[in-house]
Amino acid sequence: MPTFQSIEALERGNIIDTQNRPIIIHASDLNFYYCKYHNLVGAAHRLFKEMLIASFLDSWQFNHAPVALIRVLPEHIPADLTIPRNRFDAVCFGLQKLEDAFDLNQMSEDVLTGIRNKKGLKADVLKLAFFDIWVANEDRQINNYNILYKLVGKEYKLFPIDHEACFNSQNFENGLVQITYEDSLIYSSFFSKLFKTHKFKNIENLKESFYLCALSCRQNLNRYLQNIPPEWNFNLPEKEAELNQFLMNDDWFEECWHTFLEFLQYFAV
Repeated sequence: MPTFQSIEALERGNIIDTQNRPIIIHASDLNFYYCKYHNLVGAAHRLFKEMLIASFLDSWQFNHAPVALIRVLPEHIPADLTIPRNRFDAVCFGLQKLEDAFDLNQMSEDVLTGIRNKKGLKADVLKLAFFDIWVANEDRQINNYNILYKLVGKEYKLFPIDHEACFNSQNFENGLVQITYEDSLIYSSFFSKLFKTHKFKNIENLKESFYLCALSCRQNLNRYLQNIPPEWNFNLPEKEAELNQFLMNDDWFEECWHTFLEFLQYFAV
């Protein structure tokens, strides 16, 4: 995992007005990154999930912005930033800012659902809907898609972002439980517009390809965990054991597949 450092002073105007207040940082690779920082209370669970799920996106062959670890130099932290200075004692998680990418929301979803050839888009949305069930992501639904879209060549591509609500917004304290239909992408107006005339024929054919993606995560899990910096305060062998116990097993995959089919039935009613 590449590590870069800040190259200019952080600015209050680059703080994103959301719950965790990420900040845009200009890094030494000359790119801008949306950065999330450790609150220095215990382990950096939010950052851990962002980094791990970003790695999973590779195994699932989703488009995604590059990620990196960003070290903020002390001289780049102004006194009036409004983010406590010690939040940058640990390295930040950074998601590279994509040029010409737009936020998917209820105002913009017609841009995608109105295109003529939707085959590739539909395939990606179905896969993302299952992926969110598999990682128990409770925060990709009608009011908060957490998806960017961008025109690449002649096709629109989706870029999933913000993964803090995965694992039921927890840290495996009680294992994993299935997300609700209302918390799934399948419940959204975007899904409804995209699949309004779709009959979901041959949906069982997707199961094997989804399983191979999940298997790739399992096979690469140890390598992915090596990207987690020590200063985030994780016992990595313990986290690997938890992930293998609760997520990387065939029983959980089968349960998620049945939930996926159930949600599609709800949608088709």
